[in-house]
Amino acid sequence: MLSPLIRVLRTTWPDVRIDMIIAEHCAEIMKYNPGIDNLHVINTKSSTLQVLKQWLNIKKTMPKYDIAIDVHDSIRSRFMRIGLAKKVCVYDSARSYKRDLVKNKTRISRESVLPVPIRYFTALKDFPEIQPDERGLEFWLKEDRVNISYPIQRTKAPKYILIAPGARHATKRWPIEHFTELIQLLSKCHQAPIALIGGPDDVALCIEIQQASNVQVEQYAGKMSLHEIASFMDSAYCIIGNDSGLMHVAAARHIPVITLFGSTVPEFGFMPYHTPHEIISLDLPCKPCTHIGKEKCPLGHFSCMKDITPEMVLNHVLKLIRD
Repeated sequence: MLSPLIRVLRTTWPDVRIDMIIAEHCAEIMKYNPGIDNLHVINTKSSTLQVLKQWLNIKKTMPKYDIAIDVHDSIRSRFMRIGLAKKVCVYDSARSYKRDLVKNKTRISRESVLPVPIRYFTALKDFPEIQPDERGLEFWLKEDRVNISYPIQRTKAPKYILIAPGARHATKRWPIEHFTELIQLLSKCHQAPIALIGGPDDVALCIEIQQASNVQVEQYAGKMSLHEIASFMDSAYCIIGNDSGLMHVAAARHIPVITLFGSTVPEFGFMPYHTPHEIISLDLPCKPCTHIGKEKCPLGHFSCMKDITPEMVLNHVLKLIRD
């Protein structure tokens, strides 16, 4: 989601040094991005003391920067930016806006929503030359970096329909039986092979869907690195999944996306960005109940996902492929 800001910084200020402090579990996303000079990787899943030790060791190697851009504005990032640069720029995280959506269920038009990749630019409001472009997200692979080529030029016709059924929180995951029925419907009306993708945490989920489908479906969850998944996406007609990180990877590879929103809503700004897409989100009085997801529906009915039928999703898939 940060790649548009990095690209604009690099093109506007081509001679500056751009370093990034990044969590280890996210580092693969930026590994080959040509806009970044140095990645400083921290294992943020270790203890607070260990994170502090890592940071102090990294900071010893850093110069005094002219600008530090904080795109988290968390307790940890506020600590890390102390003494780091001559000027600190902090993006507008829209916390009050998010709280209002969750607490008061405020309804606003989707067209008026500021996408998160654009919201990051608010950190640099004092620099009017730094303005968003229209080129979308980027997820650079090694071969893209070698060829210095982005966006991707697909040389082969699409082959697969990909399904990414995982999400970190349960209330952001469409039910297994719905994915199973969707696969059965897709197999009857489209010739493309269907494949399940995801990370190590999604293996059991994907195997269960594969076994319950009773049709031919390939299972790759846990078998590919994030870079391999992104490369595989280049062969897809479209990707179907929940409001999750893989949907943004697909958008960064400029692949059509169908995104299902359960307990969250697109109005938080995490919509597919600058790629053909379909959004499926039911307008229920209890939505959103959270801005990140929960482990169970607080009201017990989980209608936000259960009431999205496989037939509804199929119609969106066929429309997106046709268009």
